[in-house]
Amino acid sequence: MENHSESGHYHTHDGVHYHSHEEEGAHEHVHHANHSHTHDPEQIRAIVNRLKRSVGHLDKVRRMVEDGEDCSDVLIQLSAVKSEINNTGKLILKQHMEHCIVEAVRENDRDSIEKMNEAIDRFMK
Repeated sequence: MENHSESGHYHTHDGVHYHSHEEEGAHEHVHHANHSHTHDPEQIRAIVNRLKRSVGHLDKVRRMVEDGEDCSDVLIQLSAVKSEINNTGKLILKQHMEHCIVEAVRENDRDSIEKMNEAIDRFMK
């Protein structure tokens, strides 16, 4: 690997780009054709815990339907699950923008930026 800057950016001869953010600790990227990335394990754990709660809540809604509970109550609980999922999506979006999109813009990685724009469009529907 060749070091191309003081910032910890490295390029291999096959075009793969590596860099790390020592000031951020666990956050590293490996670049191929697409912008791949990892996030802080604490952030991932928080997102996974939110998703687990949403799955449990949705399972409760399924049981309510199976048990013939009042449709109004089912819809209220289903609305709460939708809100939980939307909030988790917003958290994922914030994390991605703080770490990966900032880096993609810095590197002029148009593919990653366009991929994120498409994901935002789908999420917002």
